[in-house]
Amino acid sequence: MKKSKINSQNSLKTISKLFLLLFTTISTASCSNDENTVVSAKKSPVVLVHGAWQASYVWDQTEADLKAAGYTVSVVKLPGHGEDATPAYQVSFKAYVDEVKKAIDSYNEPVILIGHSLGGAVITQTAAEVPQKIKKLVYVAGFIPQSGKSVLDYSQMDKASLLPASLQLSEDQTLAGIVNPEVNLPKIFSQDATVAQKQFLVARYKAEPTIPLGTPLNYKTEDYNLGGKKYYIFTIEDHTITYNFQQEMAKAAGITNTYTIDSGHSPFISRPAELTKLLKDILSK
Repeated sequence: MKKSKINSQNSLKTISKLFLLLFTTISTASCSNDENTVVSAKKSPVVLVHGAWQASYVWDQTEADLKAAGYTVSVVKLPGHGEDATPAYQVSFKAYVDEVKKAIDSYNEPVILIGHSLGGAVITQTAAEVPQKIKKLVYVAGFIPQSGKSVLDYSQMDKASLLPASLQLSEDQTLAGIVNPEVNLPKIFSQDATVAQKQFLVARYKAEPTIPLGTPLNYKTEDYNLGGKKYYIFTIEDHTITYNFQQEMAKAAGITNTYTIDSGHSPFISRPAELTKLLKDILSK
């Protein structure tokens, strides 16, 4: 009888241990799943906006790298660029902003908005119009015109830039082209790129609609403030928007979160891995 009682107690202890082990395993798995969910939830959607004389293709590697890191990414295709055949006289700065808003509105949460060059002006206007939909605003060698000023105004203020002297207007003045693009395009936009990378850009070159370039931005300074959520990546060897001028714009815009990359104007082409590393650091903050 005593032996039976001992066996019974041992059985109960064994069952208790098994139950405790099972409960611990389930709890650990549950916590692990919860942690993964939290990490995933922190990765806000990313919207990329390209610049002038380029198109959405310049973000191909950046888009792939960010998606591989778990981010949801949208790349805006501005009218009149790339394969879009909208006539230049119909392309407006408002149309650019509207395209960015469409990308933002496809998400039910604030996005991280990233703009390069001309795209910097576009994201500035967009962010000032829908600040509640912006989690972070990131400039990659981007223009930041103050309200009442245009990209053209700011380009002419940058006296060391190689761009203005290389421009040639079409007869109807609706398009701005680069004189001798096979030589000047790489020199201005990607002097640090490989031969293959330069050929990639030249092969896709397209003259730029002038109306958006000359359109002054129109926004309230207080709407653009964004409470310190603005970041700037300086391209130190830039021949299009020089490093000094980038610094001036960032300071005037109250941007204190700054990074640098030792590249020309197109780091997504010449230094894609380095650019992605910087972006991931900004996105994770």
